[in-house]
Amino acid sequence: MAPAQGRLAGRVVLVTGAASGIGRAVAFACAAEGAAVTALDRHRHGLDEMGRELGGTGGRAPGLAVADVTSAADAGAAVSALLSRHGRIDVLVNAAGISTMARVVDLTEEEWDRTMAVNAKGVFLMTRAALPSMIDRGQGSVVNIASAAGKRGSRTFSHYCASKFAVIGFTQSAALEVADRGVRVNSVCPGLIATPMQEREIVWESRLRGVTEQAVRERYLTAVPMGRVGTPQDVAAAVVFLASDESAYITGAAIDVGGGYAI
Repeated sequence: MAPAQGRLAGRVVLVTGAASGIGRAVAFACAAEGAAVTALDRHRHGLDEMGRELGGTGGRAPGLAVADVTSAADAGAAVSALLSRHGRIDVLVNAAGISTMARVVDLTEEEWDRTMAVNAKGVFLMTRAALPSMIDRGQGSVVNIASAAGKRGSRTFSHYCASKFAVIGFTQSAALEVADRGVRVNSVCPGLIATPMQEREIVWESRLRGVTEQAVRERYLTAVPMGRVGTPQDVAAAVVFLASDESAYITGAAIDVGGGYAI
């Protein structure tokens, strides 16, 4: 059950990409810490399932918002609806993201554009929509889900890496703009995390490299100094920290959550 008190007790939190993977884990973690969570995603079915499951655990049922983060109109409407309901937004977590794999010579313009639109433009549009209310109140926290791929290149991931490098740069720049207004902007950089997205990537990589899926999984394990692939909950724990007052003197950071993968 959601505690009467928690690190996010009384906070109003908006999580994008909340229907699955890291976004879903973040929504659950924030609710467990006492926040009033609004879960946003393009996929209504996934949102409904998440809402039922959270309610079934005794937690507070989240608000559900169906929206496309690549649309300025959707982003603005989602934030406006949340402000009408709660009067404020304390935390925005930009977790919506997609991936595909292709070598540069095979990468299509459509893949490039879609990846940049969701992973980078979506972070910009949602942040732009949420910041004015935070600035007016003199407080707030934005947490962007970047990636270890936002700090170093990776074969067959040029478009994904470009989008996540963009998220880290945007995070730093936005943090500088609002630091003196009581608003913090940080990013989290997951490494290899067991999500539906990564499961798809294992299949793609096995085909691109001509190896078995098991060989890809073993390569992942050897790439992590701590010897295990992470969980969405590992990432969610870092997000809760950055959303809470425990990180009150941290802004512009890009925190690695990858068991040493990015070292």
